[in-house]
Amino acid sequence: MTTRFVPTTTRSAIETVKTDREWTTDERDVFATFTDRIADLDVAAVNSSADELQQPSTRLLVPSPHASNTAASLEEVRDIYRETVMAVEHYADVYGDTLEESLAQEFGPEVATIVLTSDQLTPQLRERLVECSQQARESRHSLLQGLKSESNALETADAKLTRLGSDLDGIVGKHSFENWTDTELDGADERLRSRRHECEQLLTDRQITLSEQRVPGTHRIDHGFNEYLYESLSVTYPVVTDTISLVDTLRTAQQSVKQALTARELTSDEEPDTAALCGKSD
Repeated sequence: MTTRFVPTTTRSAIETVKTDREWTTDERDVFATFTDRIADLDVAAVNSSADELQQPSTRLLVPSPHASNTAASLEEVRDIYRETVMAVEHYADVYGDTLEESLAQEFGPEVATIVLTSDQLTPQLRERLVECSQQARESRHSLLQGLKSESNALETADAKLTRLGSDLDGIVGKHSFENWTDTELDGADERLRSRRHECEQLLTDRQITLSEQRVPGTHRIDHGFNEYLYESLSVTYPVVTDTISLVDTLRTAQQSVKQALTARELTSDEEPDTAALCGKSD
């Protein structure tokens, strides 16, 4: 069986989603590591009387004046962040953030400012860092579920489009069907019509899927799911693009077959009645 139409855009999308799943898995896992390492750090005790007088954001900053020397410094926190979150293999190419930008993206500007400008790790700040890191991990986990669903949808679409676009070499691009019988032309017309109908159903199903897609809550995604996923591709909706292309191919082929059938009917109507002519000559 020869394939005439290949859903190249959908296959590019499959590779794109595969790569994104690998990156997102790495990020999810590294935030788990960051959480564990921060949770194990010693903290500076906070002066309870001072704590009661401070605003919530300021309380994160205030260690006791008698803090233990064993309390972790925020320089240690910054080093851990660099060694984990910012050390994933794709980080520089995909994000390229500075430490300040990355902390603000993942944990919010308030926490980022404290981590960058203060000295010691307080219990409240450690708790906030652990909480934010767990949220970042969960956002990646949610994104992975969406990527898995999209990957399955792409694989299904690729299989359908490949099947619907196969074995068309004898029809697509053919300029003449003069050697075809009427039965062969009728069969080709029906086959093309059936495949177009399946393509149209695939478009409908894909539109439903797109309308139901939701962008998981992550700090790094602030636009549509497909815009996020396929930013590196030339199209935003690869399955729709390939399906419309195949529909156009099938429609053009069907028009050629219909023209051949119509021409044959006209020729048949114009042929003289040989028997009648013979009778007249008698």
